[in-house]
Amino acid sequence: MPNDSLTREIMGNIGAFSQFLFYLLAAAAITCFGYGLHRRTRLWRLGRQTGRPLNWRASITRFITHVMTQRTLQRGRRAAGIAHRLFFYGFIVLLIGTILVAIEHYGALLMGRSAHQPLFHKGLYFACYELVLDTFGLAMLAGICWFIQRRWRGRSSMAHHWSDWVILFSLLLLGISGYLVEGLRIIDAQTPQPGYSYVGLAAATVFRQFGIDSSQASGIHLALWWIHAVLALGFIAAFPYTRLLHSLAGQWLISTRDEPLGIMNPITIEEVESTGRVGVERIEDFTRQQLIEMDACVSCGRCQDACPAHAAGKPLSPRNVVQDLRGHLNIVGPLLLADQETTEQESIHGETISAETLWSCTSCHACVDTCPLDVNPLRMITDMRRHLVGEGQLRGAPATALQKMQRSGNPWGLPAEERLHWATGLHVPTVEENPEFEILYWVGCAASYDRRIQRVARAVVQLLQYAEVNYAVLGPEERCTGESARRMGDEFLFQEMATGNLETLQRHAVRKIITHCPHCLNSLTNDYSQFGGNFEVVHHSQFLQELVQQGQLVLADQEPGEAAEITYHDPCYLARVQQISEPPRQVIELTLPAGNHLREMPRRRENTGCCGAGGGRMWFDDPPEERAGMDRIAEIKATGARTVAVGCPFCLTMVRDGMAAENVEIEVQDIAEVLLATVTAPPIMESPTT
Repeated sequence: MPNDSLTREIMGNIGAFSQFLFYLLAAAAITCFGYGLHRRTRLWRLGRQTGRPLNWRASITRFITHVMTQRTLQRGRRAAGIAHRLFFYGFIVLLIGTILVAIEHYGALLMGRSAHQPLFHKGLYFACYELVLDTFGLAMLAGICWFIQRRWRGRSSMAHHWSDWVILFSLLLLGISGYLVEGLRIIDAQTPQPGYSYVGLAAATVFRQFGIDSSQASGIHLALWWIHAVLALGFIAAFPYTRLLHSLAGQWLISTRDEPLGIMNPITIEEVESTGRVGVERIEDFTRQQLIEMDACVSCGRCQDACPAHAAGKPLSPRNVVQDLRGHLNIVGPLLLADQETTEQESIHGETISAETLWSCTSCHACVDTCPLDVNPLRMITDMRRHLVGEGQLRGAPATALQKMQRSGNPWGLPAEERLHWATGLHVPTVEENPEFEILYWVGCAASYDRRIQRVARAVVQLLQYAEVNYAVLGPEERCTGESARRMGDEFLFQEMATGNLETLQRHAVRKIITHCPHCLNSLTNDYSQFGGNFEVVHHSQFLQELVQQGQLVLADQEPGEAAEITYHDPCYLARVQQISEPPRQVIELTLPAGNHLREMPRRRENTGCCGAGGGRMWFDDPPEERAGMDRIAEIKATGARTVAVGCPFCLTMVRDGMAAENVEIEVQDIAEVLLATVTAPPIMESPTT
């Protein structure tokens, strides 16, 4: 057990003048740090206030559970996540160790103790202190070395800047010099029990091998101590001016943001009338939180790697969107703070962010989900889209789809009277015919008007009828949810559609809704709740799974035979946004012969590949071979499956078109169609009419 004689002198071998100069430089470094942080804070405050109060209790909880555990680094890139944890925990422990030394040093001075009379830096505490700091220092160096070799070998997808190399090598030298200083201190002070600082002891052993004894160690120790001190103070001073700022901005974002994917913030007519602004035109139109996001982004490239539009060769890189906006903020922000004229530079549209870049986004949320710092490029994109739509800069097929939606209540522009034609021969009850219904089946526009998707709706209602579910549909009263309009940027068209649908749903006292469309599911759940719509909304795969489990749907026995030749494509808005990935699989597995299993793709569940239809891209007239999502077709082909099951009408359309473009004969079916084929004595399906 170490006794109280085990200690070391703080600032040993550092003369009075050197200490005075160190304190002077430390004050300058802290001042530089404070000014840099103040400068960034002023830029952040250029953004709009949201008016939402900060929940401090929740933020503290998220800081502990997400920041301190580095939980968000689990989102892909396992090796990089481990390296970052080593660096993070090593740096934090060394920072705490430095603070404890400062408390010991200044506490002893205030109490009038000599350097040889420590307050608490002695005995068992000192032994543990030396052991822990040496260990975590090695962890930090290991993380830094991994980052350096990754960049050196060109295997890092991070955007590179010369300052990154300066930071990394400065941190490397800071850690190494700390161990060398400790080794020289052991030799200079002739420490009787140096073994607790095992790395320092190893450094001392190496120095002795070179013939350095206590008479020589003093001068070398002082020189290396100054190198170490200058590196540390320089690191502090440079912190807010470099990419290192992401650690503060990112911690704030992770701690203060706790909202699910799929959420968009509404805007009101009153807000537009008071500000004259629809969406984001200038950098100051973003919220303060979004400006902080721009500094939190470390340009790691995870969002770019996950972006289906970028993979398809579109001009969209979520990383570049954020970084280009940050560059614009750095140029225009100081001018705005100084009240200088910025008329020619203030718009972010055009040179900074092109319209083609914004329209390329499929709103799949992959960039948001994969970001370890909770940066949300998608929200920036949709906010900027709102401005383009408000200025009438959306043209062609998507603009026509919005016009049809406003005029006819659906993007096809077909009459509401035809909305129930898909149900010919099935005796599907409407809410007027069955006012005592328990479940409302939300059919959606695609299943109402698209011939192929009509078969999905027919399969769903046949399963509901076979299970004797008390359900109804809205029929001609149903209108588009407006989900595509909102994601494309036409907020007020969405609100018009939502208001009409909410009045209809409330008039019929709807409580529970099932839908086969994940986009309708998300809109009815996340969008409509912002306007007073509180319903239980479930995906048809969830409901069908329950019907089978409860025995309301009986499946025919499947003969054991060939290996399963079916794969499943997870829709983005179902698996990633709504976190629903198991029910569809369970439904499909129930239809397979005993011993057979689903053929999974490499990207699955919340890490699914996008079909390319979200964010309004369904209504753009790109040729199939140029659409985002063709890489998904290659993954489906690679499974060797003869059938691909889907749980989204958009996915069904896009995957079918992709298969046709590739001349691949793989059948594409909805989950309901797969299940219907195995239900005992199913009702006879009739050919749908247009």
